[in-house]
Amino acid sequence: MVDAARQPLIEVKTYTEVEKVEGYVGNFVVTLREKAKYVRADRCNGCGACTKACPVEIPNYFEMYLAPRKAAYIPMSQAVPLIYNIDMDACIHCYKCVEACGALEAIDFSMEDKLVEQEIGAIVVATGFGHFDPSPMVEYGYGRFPNVITAMEMERLNNSAGPTHGALVRPSDGKSPKHLAIINCVGSRDKRYNSSCSNFCCMYAIKNALLLKQMHPDTEISIYYIDIRTPSKGYEEFYDRAREAGIRFIQGRPSEITEDPDTHQLFIASEDITLGKVIEREYDMVMLNQAAVPQPDQNHMSSVLNVAQSPGGWFMEYHPKLRPMDSPTDGIFFAGACQGPKDIPASVAQGSAAASRASRILHSDSWQIEPTVAVVWPDRCVSANGQACGICSRACPYGAIDYTKGLAAEVITAKCHGCGACVGECPHDSITQLHFTDAQVLAQIRTLLAVEPEKKILAFRCQWCSYGGADLAGTSHFEYSANERGLRVMCSARMDADLIYEAYRLGAGAILYSGCHPQDCHYITGQIAGAKRAARLEKMFERMQMSPGRFRVEWISAAEGDKYARVINEMQASLDAIPEDVLNAEIQRLRPEMEKKLTKLGNVPGVAQAMVQVDFIVDEMISKEKVA
Repeated sequence: MVDAARQPLIEVKTYTEVEKVEGYVGNFVVTLREKAKYVRADRCNGCGACTKACPVEIPNYFEMYLAPRKAAYIPMSQAVPLIYNIDMDACIHCYKCVEACGALEAIDFSMEDKLVEQEIGAIVVATGFGHFDPSPMVEYGYGRFPNVITAMEMERLNNSAGPTHGALVRPSDGKSPKHLAIINCVGSRDKRYNSSCSNFCCMYAIKNALLLKQMHPDTEISIYYIDIRTPSKGYEEFYDRAREAGIRFIQGRPSEITEDPDTHQLFIASEDITLGKVIEREYDMVMLNQAAVPQPDQNHMSSVLNVAQSPGGWFMEYHPKLRPMDSPTDGIFFAGACQGPKDIPASVAQGSAAASRASRILHSDSWQIEPTVAVVWPDRCVSANGQACGICSRACPYGAIDYTKGLAAEVITAKCHGCGACVGECPHDSITQLHFTDAQVLAQIRTLLAVEPEKKILAFRCQWCSYGGADLAGTSHFEYSANERGLRVMCSARMDADLIYEAYRLGAGAILYSGCHPQDCHYITGQIAGAKRAARLEKMFERMQMSPGRFRVEWISAAEGDKYARVINEMQASLDAIPEDVLNAEIQRLRPEMEKKLTKLGNVPGVAQAMVQVDFIVDEMISKEKVA
């Protein structure tokens, strides 16, 4: 940080929050709230006279509340820049800090928060992670038993610059513990709180144990664990080193910690899988190695940056393998544990990668995007006629559509990723997607169903997953019905209900509505939108008494070629089970229903003209087939 502060091209803004982010890649406008420090940065020399003079003491967050700080303070002695701050929530306005500052006149109680706008080319998000609060786990007694502490509290106790200057002491009586227990997976790998693993906790526990053992050789240290996970280079050797140092490893999750109220000694009841029995051991002090969780304000930052979150609350990357440090929004990148639990080497590597990705934008005059962007027809948009709508804006996972009642919706092309969710959701057919227009997709449907449509299985496939799954099925020589006809769209969210209705109107025997698994979606919430629409269609076709098996929804990854082949064969079997006369009668019965739902489709720009051309081509195809 010191080197960063000295670099003339780097501006360090402390005590500053991001209020709003607008714009798009290369042209972001970021609104920052520079909070009032009540100390002028241009006059403060970091002497600390104000702190010495301040009579107010409050618990210090940086020291995990194990030591006090003054109302005039710096967060830590290594703070960059070395500018003091006045905590106005604690200040009693005695003005002793002003007197101590003297001629510098650095303290200014008239300062106010400032909103500053800055033009930004790229954004790197490195907000880190939070720590699980073990207080709800009453079985461990954190907050009730003074000698039960967290890993971060131990970090400060073991630090030479910490509240005890590196002395390991019990909070209850200040004595040095001779028997210390470390409990792993507190709040992680636990379905009550966080079912996932926090990645680095095993190594963190071993690191703390070794440091304590080096500084206090006589202290007996035990680590309670579910599994020891040491997957990276040199980690297993580090684990071996800990065992050689005499650190005891007990495999088993402790069920309860109890306390002797007189001596504050702690008793851990736990299973010992190695011994195959329940054990109880006495300790002077217990450290809880708690789970890594998203920052408390992660939801707020997600909405400000317009980036998605995974089910666990972490920021979601564009693709876990291909673009692991990119957010789904171009120009915003992730570094470190804001995206998920990471150790230091992984965080440093991702930070370097994110910086490299950001530099590409800063050194480019232009930025390429996918050409499959959405376009609004202003004359068809009901918002332009004063009607409240905004469905397209709410459907867009990238915030790429500006909606104002009384004005036609507008697509910000640079932010659009071409998923087609807005096209699929618009009830007025006011939006199209370039290269996947309604006219183009309908032309494909009509052509694919030109001959004996009742025998065909029309498969709608998303570009990134189910289309790849179908391709893998072919290249792997998996056998499946020759009646399958595939149609590619960018995302299952683009599969407009009108396209399904038109296929059934034309007499399609069966339709497969396929896309990616939720966690694999390239378009944040595209699969979710597609799944909701598919669920509505399933219920509607059920009410129409459509034969089972004629409409099927499946989520298929690019690696599931065998599944794609199996699904098609199962659909063919279901179609074969319907007598021909029954199927034809059902098609005729449902055709008027489908036509009712397609009353607006003929007015969509380009559709009527495209259908005339397609009909001509189809007639030629049929004529040639009859001649043959």
